[in-house]
Amino acid sequence: MTPLTLLGIFWLAGIVLARWFTLPWPVVVIAGLPALAGLFLYRHISRVQTGAMLVLALVAGAFRLNFFQPTFDHSYIAFYNDKDTPVTITGVVIDEPDVRDYYLNLRLQAETIEQGEVIQPVEGLVLVRAPRHPEYFYGDRLTVTGKMETPPVFKDFSYKDYLARFGIHSMIRRPYIERLESNQGNPIWTILLTFKARASQTINRILSEPYASLLNGILLGIETGIPRDLYEQFNRTGTSHVIVISGSNIAVVAGIFLLLGQRILGKRFAPPIAIIGIIIYTFLVGADAAVSRAAVMGIVWVLAIWVGRPGLALNSFFFSAIVLTLINPLILWDVGFQLSFMATLGLIVLVPPLEHNTFGLLQRWLRTDQVGLAMALLSELLIITLAAQIITGPLIVYHFGRFSLVSLLSNLLILPVQPPIMIVGGLATLAGLLWQPLGQLLGWLVWLPLAWTVRVVELTASLPFASLDFGSFPFWLLALLYAALAAGIWWANQSGADDSTSPHFRLPQLGTAKTRVWLGGIGVITLLIWLAVPGLPDGRLHVAFLDVGQGDAILITMPDGRQMLVDGGPSTTQLHWRLGQKMPFWDRSLDVVVNTHPDADHLGGLVSLLDRYRVDQVLVADVTANSELYQAWQNQLTQEHLNPTIGWAGMQLSFGNGITVTVLNPGPATGGMDEANNHSVVLRLQYGEISFLLPGDIKSLVERELVLAEAPLAATVLKSPHHGSQTSSTEAFLAAVHPQIVVISVGEDNGFGHPSSEVLERYAELGFIVLRTDERGTIEFSTDGEKLWIETVR
Repeated sequence: MTPLTLLGIFWLAGIVLARWFTLPWPVVVIAGLPALAGLFLYRHISRVQTGAMLVLALVAGAFRLNFFQPTFDHSYIAFYNDKDTPVTITGVVIDEPDVRDYYLNLRLQAETIEQGEVIQPVEGLVLVRAPRHPEYFYGDRLTVTGKMETPPVFKDFSYKDYLARFGIHSMIRRPYIERLESNQGNPIWTILLTFKARASQTINRILSEPYASLLNGILLGIETGIPRDLYEQFNRTGTSHVIVISGSNIAVVAGIFLLLGQRILGKRFAPPIAIIGIIIYTFLVGADAAVSRAAVMGIVWVLAIWVGRPGLALNSFFFSAIVLTLINPLILWDVGFQLSFMATLGLIVLVPPLEHNTFGLLQRWLRTDQVGLAMALLSELLIITLAAQIITGPLIVYHFGRFSLVSLLSNLLILPVQPPIMIVGGLATLAGLLWQPLGQLLGWLVWLPLAWTVRVVELTASLPFASLDFGSFPFWLLALLYAALAAGIWWANQSGADDSTSPHFRLPQLGTAKTRVWLGGIGVITLLIWLAVPGLPDGRLHVAFLDVGQGDAILITMPDGRQMLVDGGPSTTQLHWRLGQKMPFWDRSLDVVVNTHPDADHLGGLVSLLDRYRVDQVLVADVTANSELYQAWQNQLTQEHLNPTIGWAGMQLSFGNGITVTVLNPGPATGGMDEANNHSVVLRLQYGEISFLLPGDIKSLVERELVLAEAPLAATVLKSPHHGSQTSSTEAFLAAVHPQIVVISVGEDNGFGHPSSEVLERYAELGFIVLRTDERGTIEFSTDGEKLWIETVR
């Protein structure tokens, strides 16, 4: 073990001990005095010198933690937490907003605080949970009014400790916000974030979901767009590490910049180009704990190449840990850093003995000419993955209370395609920034490994006993497991495993590079064509009630492939995911989009739709709204030069093949009604003998008017008005529609009590078949105009 490794271990131990025992800095200083004296008094005794250096490293780590904690006096913003009255803070957004479906998280660098008529300067960070619309950006100077509070501590998770790692000790929820100025941030950081936003937008335009969000996570570190259910499947299979930026991403970036540097400036000056590239990429993706650890190690590795002295891996490893904890000692308690730290340590200390022992076993079981190929396959596909799984397994169980039994299988199947995803995905993004058609073409290539990754994760997550739940896992047991693991690694290394003498094997190359490119290209094109065929029009009408939670979103696909989307549900994430499941992977257009009325559970998902899909026609209700969401929707329509058509009773849309869409509402009778629900665009879709009635959220008053007007309400399938609310589905209306099937688009365990038990009883009494999206998932009907087929996810 090298001196740097020992110093790193003692430095980290000092930080941990200071946190556990809450040691004040005078005690830390006093503890270091004997070691300092020994260092000067016993200069010629190497063991004393070594011991003194290690103790001083321990003391230095403890000292660093003590001086990282802020002082909560009147000049620090957290001093004003948990007061009874609201305060007004002026500050600047210092990082890119964390965008969620329904809100934004803003990191605000406080400048002044106002209480009553008193304004005084302050410092410190505040987490502001702002409404989703309007949008705010890095560099915005804001005034934020609201109640300051200390971040909460939950039973299984301390949000307070989590935010403290980022220097945040205060938060404001439900604020009133006013933007004072824009572009007040660092110009270089602004350029980086602008590029990142454009790159993300390009990815969203060339790929459907969830593949766009997956590539955003892998390339840019943007994980918030990944659907919650899919993210849970990645967690369940132990594969969530592929979504986050890690050492493999940094290695690819370093390799690309080294090659570019050699071509442009020559071999001598290529390493500085690679270092600059790593630094820029690290800041671009957010520089979180795991990324920073990988970046520091990558820079040290490049420097070692530059000076011609490649050092030991453990030196680079602990040097990166020292640098990062010197900047922020609380990073040690970041779960992502811990997992990244342990996985990398596993590759360094566990892979060599595993390879050595595997080589010995293969020599006994296989012929000499077979050992090389077997070792190459196992080293690249199994041993590295197994080492990471072994060393991170106890930590995963400790933090999350579960262990994936399919993790090894899942990782073996998806890890080989991750480098192509990053390389081809990066090329597709850059190409799309320059010329979108070229980016789209390359996007189809990267779709293949992305789709493979998602499909493998979905399948392995669905296996019985894919994950074991352990519940709470005591720290003493974690420590015992790692002690046993350390003893096993030490014993394995003592038994003769030596990385410097162990044989190294590589997979044989198939033909020349040109041959491999041609064969690979032909294979990819063939596979894309084969996968594209099922997405071609099949001559049937498809009506899919998408599972988007508490809201409506209905995708109608005509026999010739044209598409019509009725509403977008409340969530952009859910809508794009469901559209990606139902639309062909190459299709980035919608012929007609209908917003039946501007309530959030129908409009929320549509706001970002125009950023991703080309839309030819928009149909809306005859009412507006005062919400920020509606204003964002109007801004999107203006930006895309779309002039929406107002739906009106009697209007018809013809899609050929005998398919008609008739608008039944709004009409003259709704002119005096104030409630937006009653202005819902009501559509009746007819194809041969099969029809669908989509009434939006109309209530009993409009149902009565439609019945009295003898509107053509009869339908084979009825979408339950207003999600099965007791305000709708009157007996007269149901008698006029007389459906065979009722679909209720509703969210699981929603807070509105939808659907009403009274309405469900009414449906049952009338003998209707009831299908619910909260029970069945997405519900898809297909028809040839005579027969009706039904397919549900669950």
